[in-house]
Amino acid sequence: MSQDYFPQQVMRKALREALPANDQPAAKPTRTPQFTYVPPSHARALDPENIIVEGIRGVGKSHWWAVLNSKQHRDYLASVFPETRITSNLKISQGLGVGLGPKDAPGKDTMANLIKEHDPRHIWQAVIAVHAGFPEPFPNAPGKWTTMVNWVKENPEDYDNLLDDVDFQLAHQNQTCLILFDGLDRLANDWPSIRPLARSLFQLALDFRASRAIRLKLFVRSDMLEDRGILAFPDSSKLLAKKVLLNWRRVDLYALLFQCLGNADTQGKMFRFQCKKLFSQTWKQDKNTQAWQLPQNMRTDEDLQREIFHAITGPWMGSGPKRGAPYTWLPNHLIDGRDQVSPRSFAAALRFAVENDEPHIDWPFALHYSAINAGVQEASRIRVDEITREDYPWVETLMQPLRSKITVPCEPKEIIQLWKKDKTISKLQTACEENEVRLPPPHIEEGEQGILKDLADLGVIQQLSDRRIQMPDVYRIAFGFGRRGGVKPLK
Repeated sequence: MSQDYFPQQVMRKALREALPANDQPAAKPTRTPQFTYVPPSHARALDPENIIVEGIRGVGKSHWWAVLNSKQHRDYLASVFPETRITSNLKISQGLGVGLGPKDAPGKDTMANLIKEHDPRHIWQAVIAVHAGFPEPFPNAPGKWTTMVNWVKENPEDYDNLLDDVDFQLAHQNQTCLILFDGLDRLANDWPSIRPLARSLFQLALDFRASRAIRLKLFVRSDMLEDRGILAFPDSSKLLAKKVLLNWRRVDLYALLFQCLGNADTQGKMFRFQCKKLFSQTWKQDKNTQAWQLPQNMRTDEDLQREIFHAITGPWMGSGPKRGAPYTWLPNHLIDGRDQVSPRSFAAALRFAVENDEPHIDWPFALHYSAINAGVQEASRIRVDEITREDYPWVETLMQPLRSKITVPCEPKEIIQLWKKDKTISKLQTACEENEVRLPPPHIEEGEQGILKDLADLGVIQQLSDRRIQMPDVYRIAFGFGRRGGVKPLK
């Protein structure tokens, strides 16, 4: 074993300080700016000129929605990550998202009432008027959305003139008004209600590309961008042509981890010192924000990252190389069917590993491979809990008759036979018809094959080149599917 490793106990403390608890969406950032790392693809997403930001759950949509609304965090981005093109002339507000009050955005019940009487476009125009600061005669009555939407509907010429005046004034002052929208899937409880609202917002976002100084930025789940009903408007392809996918490469996940370790409250100094001592990596402190900046090689050099991570974990996922190396093993077991890894899952696995493991005799490293294995099981449990309780409850209905009865990869007919025996699809169809299922599977009318497509679109399963079905470990473990030689499923 290499002797290039971090002191065990202080490294474990550093990991506890660096790794966040399982975060939940909030209107304001839950961590201070120095724990923020911006991968290259995310820098493009933050650019005010890029309208559509696409991403799976846990990849950072709500995080960036909150960060952009924080002046402290924007100052940090401008200083440390200038490639984001975040500048001091940005005027930012949140037009939709979790945690906003009724004065900032219509709540779900208010939205349900408004949509009965009003064109969705008028609703969003009122929201934009509030956040762009329209003057009179627009009746800026905080929280009185019916009044404001009625005015928009009845005064289209006045609205257009006010919009032009505000847009001109902002441009004259060299300012950009950026209005952020997140959580579009929470607009209503079913797709038929969500589609017209989402479609109108997408159309307005496209229209505002022609404005001088007002921009909309939409943080959107991938399934919404694949819904034909939402994108059924002229020139939608122009909007999607500039969408930015939030993606975390393996090198980005470890860069985020090291950024957080280097800025840990009490043990960051130790980590930075050991990086210099063991790997000749020198950290610099940003003079504007006092945050410690990750050395460039630790952002991009996978061989160096591997050495540093293995100084925390040891070189193997067992007593020898047969089980693989932790640097590659960990993200490989957290990847979904879309070949994406959520940093939330990555952090959850490591946090569980350090909090639920005791030092092992004759193991000098901070993390033992058995703890990392257990961490992946916990990350899978969290991911499945999120998708079945919060996002797509119907997935649990589909998985229940398959638990402990499927070993992947498998033939589609093995899954379909169990569904037919349980009458799963007919039960789900009945529940959907009776509006008991929030956001039902889009292709349920196509039966079992349509459901398999929906699961693949979510990244829960993959169809291999030989047409067999595979399920990534991040879902397989908690859903109780077997895999020969894989991490044991949860019972």
